[in-house]
Amino acid sequence: MPRILVSHPQCLDCLVIRATMRFHVSAGLLPAAPSSAIRQHTLRSSQSRYQPVPGTRFYSKDMAIFKSSLPRTLEAHRSSNRTSLVRKVFDRKPSEDLTRQVIPAEEALACKLPGKSVPPEAAAQPASSGPPPRTGRNAHSMKHHPILTTQKIPCGRIRWNVNAEQGRWEQSPWMGHRNAGREWPDGFLQLDAEIRALEEYLLPTPPEQERVNHIVSQITNMLRDITPHTPQVIGSRRTGFAMGHSDLDFILPVSDPARSIDRARRPSPTRPQILSLHSELLSRVENILEHCSSFSGQIELSGKWNSTLTAVHHETGMRLQFYCGEGLPSSVEYIRDYHAEYPAIRPLYMVIRLILEAQELFGSHTSSIEPDTLVMLLVAFLKMNHGRFQKSRSLGEQLLAVLKGYGSEVDLRSTCVSVDPPSFFDAATVKDAIQKHGAEDLPAHLRGQRALVNRKKTATIKHNIPAASRLCLQDPANYMNDLGRTCSRTSELQGAFARAYDGLSTCLGTWERRKRGGLQSSLLASALQANFDDFNKARAPIA
Repeated sequence: MPRILVSHPQCLDCLVIRATMRFHVSAGLLPAAPSSAIRQHTLRSSQSRYQPVPGTRFYSKDMAIFKSSLPRTLEAHRSSNRTSLVRKVFDRKPSEDLTRQVIPAEEALACKLPGKSVPPEAAAQPASSGPPPRTGRNAHSMKHHPILTTQKIPCGRIRWNVNAEQGRWEQSPWMGHRNAGREWPDGFLQLDAEIRALEEYLLPTPPEQERVNHIVSQITNMLRDITPHTPQVIGSRRTGFAMGHSDLDFILPVSDPARSIDRARRPSPTRPQILSLHSELLSRVENILEHCSSFSGQIELSGKWNSTLTAVHHETGMRLQFYCGEGLPSSVEYIRDYHAEYPAIRPLYMVIRLILEAQELFGSHTSSIEPDTLVMLLVAFLKMNHGRFQKSRSLGEQLLAVLKGYGSEVDLRSTCVSVDPPSFFDAATVKDAIQKHGAEDLPAHLRGQRALVNRKKTATIKHNIPAASRLCLQDPANYMNDLGRTCSRTSELQGAFARAYDGLSTCLGTWERRKRGGLQSSLLASALQANFDDFNKARAPIA
């Protein structure tokens, strides 16, 4: 900033006037003139309330100056800055959860340009969350990283909740699916049989799996000439935790020579040139799918940085999602290994997922727990209770133990969960562990736990209650990563576990063996309270 030289510094009444003159000189409004000229120009400027300041977005009316009070002047400036950062969010449908409503494109443009009519062609264009591009570089970036606020593909989420007014009654379609009419000596054996029957009912049937394999082959043949490597299936279809209606996810491997394992320091996998390469590849895939009758008209490319391509298969209604990366995500290998070690994970996952789905507490779109996070949460519990359940048919006992442990025995809002090594940790336990090991020679998992705990501390200091109380689950593949960061409804999650435990305990306490066999009356239905109509409709075209 250029220095102002005046012949009579005593003419400057206070620091506020001096700061004002420096601002006008730096903005090019005033030359470095003698003090008398400066003072006259300042007085004229203060009389012009609506004169724009070149090079900025402020007006002189926004810069209130109180000659007798510097604090009042600074507060006025802060208020003006805060006002310029306010963004309106239209909430047409009040909701109890923490998810944010999507703003229609017309209202978003009207909000950005108040007092101006929005032409229909402008409303139809995708809206950008940032300012308009000013340089060729920005235009190139926007070209390869589109932002789509209008959703072409319906969400297609399954409703599991029970609603008597809509004719959605509680159902138990797994009854009789296995061991129909068999008598059970106690309630835990019946509960075990129901859990296994529910798992078998939800898993893809052989015809459904055959149809999925056909779609995978079709995609592989279509993309053979435009992708550098063969697309690979990821997600629940790869790990074996898919239901009959689950999405089909693909990873498009893209080589990155700069990230060779031989290098001591590798660049970031999300640097702009790599993300641009991913976006261009997904655009070519989008073009190929648009010319295929099985997907045309039901394709959406979204995301500015980590782009995702979504397509709907017309014949089956199955959603396909395409991502780009160096290879298979590490979670695939971890989940498959844990499942091989603890086979009880999948049936327990199916039951607990439905308990949460029926109460709209599952998935990042509800600000709750994601599928892989729930799997890892179960893995942590089973590893911490290794050897506790010795019976071959103890799924009922394990389910009750999980619901009770995560529902009431530990406060997941302040206590974090580690999968490897399996444990619970918080600020006190991490502090004690650091003192034992020494701050200079900490294990990798302990450094990660310290970082995760510090994030909670920072959120608490800033009074960010959702961030401070959200679920924290340390990723076994990356100790610095928090798998539970999407779940800010931790209290509701634990409440759902506790209610399911109470319902099952009550049913088991009043259970009596009947003459025609225990499976004629379901024990599991009291905990699920789910309706399967939408699920059956979604999986019908796949078979």
